[in-house]
Amino acid sequence: MLVATLISVAFGADQPPSPGVVVEWLRGDGSDEPATPTPEIDLQPTSLPELAEGNGFSYPIVGACLPESNLLLPGAPRAYRQGVHEGIDFYDVDSCVFVGSDTEVLAAKAGTVIRADHEYEELTAETAAEITAEIEESGSVSDAMLDLLRGRQVWIDHGDGMVTRYAHLDGVAGDIEVGSQIEQGQLIAYVGESGSIDAIDAPGSEVHLHFEIRVGEGYLGEGLEAAAVRQLYQQAFSPSR
Repeated sequence: MLVATLISVAFGADQPPSPGVVVEWLRGDGSDEPATPTPEIDLQPTSLPELAEGNGFSYPIVGACLPESNLLLPGAPRAYRQGVHEGIDFYDVDSCVFVGSDTEVLAAKAGTVIRADHEYEELTAETAAEITAEIEESGSVSDAMLDLLRGRQVWIDHGDGMVTRYAHLDGVAGDIEVGSQIEQGQLIAYVGESGSIDAIDAPGSEVHLHFEIRVGEGYLGEGLEAAAVRQLYQQAFSPSR
């Protein structure tokens, strides 16, 4: 049985828990469940840009894999902010490799740095309360508030409308600046939990890397079902043709 299925049974599909709750549950009984092979999906051309398909993106953490839980993949609901997850969360519990504070974050593909948050002010309890109030009042969260929730970040432009984002970082490598030309696999930052509301009261509870592949104004896999998203990212991380 898929871990994602077990989570749905444990918590209910209509109101999924926050990522931190999912991870704590995965550390228990469900963490050793065997994976189920991903079914073949007939993807529409618009859902898989030629730039991404088999174009050799590498995982941003050495030894990492796609999380087994669909709740850690793009398109998963995020009830706490009335939104949808737009990237992959690489936690220690479900990523095939240890992920901890200061784990190295590597560029998934060569490109040009367009954002590098060397100067960063941590999310405060007051700001977190403002974000929560905004969500409760409007039923959504603004782009500016959402950016705060991603914490310290690095963005890399790969051309042709493709950008990767690396979020919740603890720090940015000293030689990474806006305009820097980056090679695939180059050290760019370190895993942290910046921007995570739960980490304000429980430091160390939300250490992970949030990684996005942006396509134009959206994210890779936007609007697709979970199985199709999983296959799409498997293809994106496949070797270059």
